[in-house]
Amino acid sequence: MNGTFLYDELNGRQLDIYLPPDTSIDVPAVFVQDGSSLFRTHLLEIESMIEAKTISPIIIVGIHPFNRLDEYTPWKASSLHSGFPDFKGEAQTYVSFLANDLLPYIKREYPVKQTGHEHSHVGASLGGLFAIYTLFMYPDLFKNIASLSGSFWYQDFLPFAKQQSIQSVDHLVYLSVGSEEGKGKTSAQQHMPLFNKQLHDLLLQKGMQERKLHFHIEQGEGHHLKQFQKNFLSAIKWFYKRKPKFFISKSQSRYGILERID
Repeated sequence: MNGTFLYDELNGRQLDIYLPPDTSIDVPAVFVQDGSSLFRTHLLEIESMIEAKTISPIIIVGIHPFNRLDEYTPWKASSLHSGFPDFKGEAQTYVSFLANDLLPYIKREYPVKQTGHEHSHVGASLGGLFAIYTLFMYPDLFKNIASLSGSFWYQDFLPFAKQQSIQSVDHLVYLSVGSEEGKGKTSAQQHMPLFNKQLHDLLLQKGMQERKLHFHIEQGEGHHLKQFQKNFLSAIKWFYKRKPKFFISKSQSRYGILERID
């Protein structure tokens, strides 16, 4: 690998950071929940796409939670199962850390673009729930949002989403879920594919264009890390796919010829 994978820390919280081979220019940053679990084993593939100019160079920041059951949930809710702790609903406090501490720190210490126009926020499961929460409540933080198997079964979340407006419909939003997620469950989790589809439909109703909203059902797949990792790669490819560049050849015909620049 020609880039760099390193560990950093902010306010006692571990950060797993990937830097691309060329750090002489400022690039977009991808902020990922649950540390580097979604991307660590795929860094060679990500870097090969950067070097092949399939995607634009990016920095990836994996953020470790102190307690994901609390920090990724928007309000207090009872546990789905006896013997498990209730959700404390500390998303508001956590997103304040992202906005007021983490983003300024990353922009100051790393070669990252200063505006949020190209930055991304990615989460899986409860992390995906949190990513969509930030889309509604803090739309200026991130341009691109990826919710991988988002936990939209969370108590009152879909009614909450119905009441929200999207201040900007210029975001790209990637949603994915496995067709087998929730199979065998008796709690609200049994409706994972349905709830993800309902969230997708809600976003369309609120004015998002279909071309800026990706919804994908992984056939035959359940709620597991490999499925999340696969869709993380797909989301990154979609967010940062490089557009072909063309120029007009002055040596050919009256009108010129379009030639692709690789």
